[in-house]
Amino acid sequence: MTVLCDADILKMAERNDLISEEFSKDSLTPNGYDLRIAQISLDGENMQKEVSVKGGDRFLVSTLEYISLPDNIVGQIWIRSSYARRGVLGSFGAVDSGFKGNLTLSFFHAGKDQLQLRSGERIAQIIFHKLENISEKSYKERSGNYQGSRGITVKGGSE
Repeated sequence: MTVLCDADILKMAERNDLISEEFSKDSLTPNGYDLRIAQISLDGENMQKEVSVKGGDRFLVSTLEYISLPDNIVGQIWIRSSYARRGVLGSFGAVDSGFKGNLTLSFFHAGKDQLQLRSGERIAQIIFHKLENISEKSYKERSGNYQGSRGITVKGGSE
């Protein structure tokens, strides 16, 4: 597998591949893209644009970006180190090739200080890997549980 660089990500995003909605050049990194918060759900409560998170809180965020991965690209998500340094832990899966939708990311605040979260903040980074071969069956064909998801999605997508 090959990791895409910033120039490759930009070219693909301009064709509406990788990120087809809410792409921002300001979120490009040398070898990835910083995902931004759209909505926040604190301990399963209503979606909000801004929250105060205390130590011991679990929260979900949806990404502003609508991901549109081609069949030969897979995504890997990492928490931004600025949040990790404040005690925030993230639990992420791979973003399968062929996936389309907003991502829902799960976090736990293990730190002691309160954390202010706002829509638009960069919270995680996605790295795009090019597959050597295209999968026999796409994400949509294999499970597609979250294909077409919008906003914070806990159970299945909308397509």
